[in-house]
Amino acid sequence: MTTDRLNSLPFSVDAELSLRIGDDALANKKRIELLRQIGLTENLTKAAKIAGYSYKGAWDTIEQMTQLTGDRLLERHAGGKGGGRTCLTDRGKQLLKNFDLISAEHARFVQRLNRLANGLEADYALLTDIAMKTSARNQLGAIIVSMLQGPVNDEIGLMVNDRLKLTASITHESCRELQLEIGAKVFALIKASAIEVTLGEPSTATDVNEFQGTVDVLIRGDRRSELQLVIEEGSRLIVTADNTVLDSMQLRRSMQVRCQVDPSNVILAVAA
Repeated sequence: MTTDRLNSLPFSVDAELSLRIGDDALANKKRIELLRQIGLTENLTKAAKIAGYSYKGAWDTIEQMTQLTGDRLLERHAGGKGGGRTCLTDRGKQLLKNFDLISAEHARFVQRLNRLANGLEADYALLTDIAMKTSARNQLGAIIVSMLQGPVNDEIGLMVNDRLKLTASITHESCRELQLEIGAKVFALIKASAIEVTLGEPSTATDVNEFQGTVDVLIRGDRRSELQLVIEEGSRLIVTADNTVLDSMQLRRSMQVRCQVDPSNVILAVAA
């Protein structure tokens, strides 16, 4: 498939639902289909064939699910005009019902992700473009959640993810030229040298641009060193600092540090 063809295709998200108990798989689409067909046909042989199992494979699957739930999922009734029947127990019916309820919510969640994915192509293109045109080591995608106009500068509240928030301070003119508004997607650019690292935790939850980080990589240079920090929700920051500062803190891998960025050092970029 050509690159042009790939670029013309829409992004989409797909995910298969699976229920687990600890590390063991309890139910997925195929296993639930086996239960569903048993409930409809009351015949394990027919149900196994429809769901794509061998007879032995179906029994082994039911047995494993029974052990995980701690209760019987099937009951067998012998005799009768049409021969024996294999039916779902109340526990089996409840598991089937629960999976269907979860599956419906899962489908709605995937649909929401697919709607969000419509903007991914532009976001990736923007990120690639920024990476080629700026020396800023830290490039974080964000959404504007607040705007506060001050005497000279505007304070722009940014949400990088559910737990990581940033504040940028830019001039009125810059805000006007970028046509910023609440809900807009932007990229926050932060120079590695603009991030201050100290020991300890952030003072309070309301401190502007202060957050916890864990040292993941430390690359030492002759006079300055580079730190790669893991911050909220797996995001990363690159920090550079004088060796004398880092030596005074005796930094090493896996240590936790406090990061602080002045709002004036958070540069905003948008798609042109």
